Amino acid sequence: MKWWEILLIIQGYRRRNVLQYQLQRIQAWASAFCMGNKEGKQPQDLVDLYFDHYIEEGEAQLTQQDIDEMQAEIDAENARNGF
Repeated sequence: MKWWEILLIIQGYRRRNVLQYQLQRIQAWASAFCMGNKEGKQPQDLVDLYFDHYIEEGEAQLTQQDIDEMQAEIDAENARNGF
């Protein structure tokens, strides 16, 4: 294997380990809470993880017009390809 392939594999393993990162963050938050950090902060406020911005953005809201436009594009592409 080449070095860049190994680095991508390691990066993939780390990104799949989301549950462990969340559990470690909750443990750190609980330890801080027990030792006097009772300001009402959430675990996300204590330690910021790379996947938090995906959660904050939420799901994209599609309007019926967006759905109709995508369906028209799909139908046009299918007609062009003979489906």
